[in-house]
Amino acid sequence: MTDENVAATYRERIAVPAAAAPVPQPCVDACASYSFVETRSVPLPPAYNVGVSFSIPAGKQAVIQFVTATVQVPAGEWARLRLYTSIGSSPGNFDLVLTPQGSPGGQSTYVATHSLKLFTDNLLEFNINRDNGTTSGQAVICVGGYLLG
Repeated sequence: MTDENVAATYRERIAVPAAAAPVPQPCVDACASYSFVETRSVPLPPAYNVGVSFSIPAGKQAVIQFVTATVQVPAGEWARLRLYTSIGSSPGNFDLVLTPQGSPGGQSTYVATHSLKLFTDNLLEFNINRDNGTTSGQAVICVGGYLLG
């Protein structure tokens, strides 16, 4: 057998049939199909408490999976962040951790980033509580998740 015959025989033995073209599959991830992300940017007027609301469509239940927030107040001031939810008439109150990020430009900056899983069919509201009711600030809150129902 010649080298050319051996090479031809080898090619025949290792020949791989051509792969079929991939067939697109429909999305079966309900989370992805009904996902949402909403952001609110709000001024913080002089007050100890400021509420930030998000709407849940009637007849739906929201599954909240991610919350991120930034709160800026004058340097030296503190802030807290609480999330309110409800299932029917049962309330849920969740304190979220705000972490100090420094005070550039005379503003104390606090950031919260939470991966969680909370359910609500009515109320989705945040309360920003401050230790000084006479100064102004700024907040941005973003929630992400998906809708059921």
